Amino acid sequence: MNNKNRSSNIELLRIVAMLMIIAYHIILHCVNVQLVNVTSIEKLQNGWFNQPMFFKQLMALEMMMPFGLVGNAIFILISGYFLIDREIDMLKISKKLLSQLLFAATALVLASALFIRNYANTDVSENLFSYIRIQYFNKMSWFVGYYFIIMLLAFCFLNRFIATLDRKKYLGFLFTILAISQLSWSGSLLDDLAKGLRTVVIGVFLYSLGGYIKKYNPFDKVRGYVIFLVIILINILIGISYHNIVMGKIQAYYYNQTVQSVPATEFTQSIPKFDNYSIVVVILGICIFELFRRINLPSLKILNGIAKATFMIYLIHDNGFAYSLWETQDWITLLYEDFWGFMAKLGIWTLGVFVTGLVAYYLFVLGEKLLKKCKILFIKE
Repeated sequence: MNNKNRSSNIELLRIVAMLMIIAYHIILHCVNVQLVNVTSIEKLQNGWFNQPMFFKQLMALEMMMPFGLVGNAIFILISGYFLIDREIDMLKISKKLLSQLLFAATALVLASALFIRNYANTDVSENLFSYIRIQYFNKMSWFVGYYFIIMLLAFCFLNRFIATLDRKKYLGFLFTILAISQLSWSGSLLDDLAKGLRTVVIGVFLYSLGGYIKKYNPFDKVRGYVIFLVIILINILIGISYHNIVMGKIQAYYYNQTVQSVPATEFTQSIPKFDNYSIVVVILGICIFELFRRINLPSLKILNGIAKATFMIYLIHDNGFAYSLWETQDWITLLYEDFWGFMAKLGIWTLGVFVTGLVAYYLFVLGEKLLKKCKILFIKE
């Protein structure tokens, strides 16, 4: 799909999904760590939430915990929406993944080395940083391998299989694989057969659903406000569920001290995670995808150009070096004292990470062009 024919509403969705993923990673790999890490708490003196009380600030963050996984689901839905009825070009996909992965790994190695040189003898060195080795190329971003497996399955048989189905059988296939991933015993069986297989199955569902939406437009008669209402109700359930978790933990804390005479221990709070196959993630991903699909936008070249960088942005920020940079900030004190100040800071850091990845992508594109122009220096004609 060339830049002129890109659907800018979907490209905008890619950008929003990536912003959701970045914000989620900051909360997961930094804020959540600072809530429970004893060393971090002692150093920053920020154990404000380490008491048996319910905090609305933490409940608000719990409502954001599906963000990253919903973003992942959206990317798979988009792929199915555009590729289900096409021939998958595995050469193009493999070259894109491997080349950008190599560039990102190399850039992170160099950035780590530069960081050590400039900050080793400053106050910043009081923080523990995770420096990147080139071996990290084989360990970066689990989503890369997840996406590749879905594309490989589509190439090998999934697209051809779905092409043989009428609407009723297609819908039956979708509900069958959704049920396999959602039901407790069958889902556990999948992961017992191979670690991560349950996630692959939900990926197949999302990819196939994207194609079903493109082909049959099943939500055409659903009013827009109904989709917003579903999103609101899901978030209410997340909030109630988190309240139940915290109150149960508080009750257990006092019960252990009084009834069982267990010595008092420090009360810690963390923000519970979701799984990629969680029904919450699936429903939110579908709702957000459908809302953006309905937006009528002209083809916007700048927007499309930014969206093309999302894979590189994913690679640049989803690593230990980035996590350790985020941890230089005391997120917990700000969250405790000024929630909206915390949200503003989270937004600024999220945009900063996005822009950094965007710059990295266009440096990668520039490098590709230079290599092509200098091809004669490396390859015999």
